[in-house]
Amino acid sequence: MQGNDVMKIIKASLGKELCIDLVKHPVHIKMENNAILMEGVVERIAHKKRALLITMSIPGISGVIDRLRVRPAKEMGDKEIKNHIHDAFAEEPTLNNIPIEVEVNNGIVDIEGTVSSLSHKRLAGVLAWWVPGSTDVINSLEVVPPEEDSDDEITDAVMLALEKDKLVNHSSIKVTTQNYVVTLTGIAHSEPEKNAAEDDAWYIWGVNEVVNRLKVVR
Repeated sequence: MQGNDVMKIIKASLGKELCIDLVKHPVHIKMENNAILMEGVVERIAHKKRALLITMSIPGISGVIDRLRVRPAKEMGDKEIKNHIHDAFAEEPTLNNIPIEVEVNNGIVDIEGTVSSLSHKRLAGVLAWWVPGSTDVINSLEVVPPEEDSDDEITDAVMLALEKDKLVNHSSIKVTTQNYVVTLTGIAHSEPEKNAAEDDAWYIWGVNEVVNRLKVVR
């Protein structure tokens, strides 16, 4: 398959499956040695993650170079983003005594350091994503000693994120995980709440897919 054909397929899939307006929110796509480079700004982390999954499913693609960013809820400078993340870590009892290094470059956050569990790593990542100016989060935290991951670990992390998210009524949402695919069932009271719950699941490090079966009941 020729490069131009591949890019046409990807763009058509993004428009159809994600309902992304590629005129209003252009995603730049080009081939580099059978890998696809994707660059641009999308509205939600769900769009970013699904765009990558769609592209990786195209036959003949050896990999995807991810330079997609999520549109920030609020424009912030790097120093302001960094300060907000440090404040979020300081206010979280399970993280406030852990030295986590935070670097921010054009809204892209990189967190580094050592934590004692996967749950700490995942919570730190979520808190970094929740800062309104963050456009991407690279979670480089190392778990020492290494801890075996599982679907139950993912479920617990998603549930914790939903509990902490003031935009979500976690008591009406059920979370299940199978092979790192998270499924959300239950009730949301608005479309923004439904989207927020899905995004919270995507923020969790290690999640491969999110199936959002929440029903909106106003």
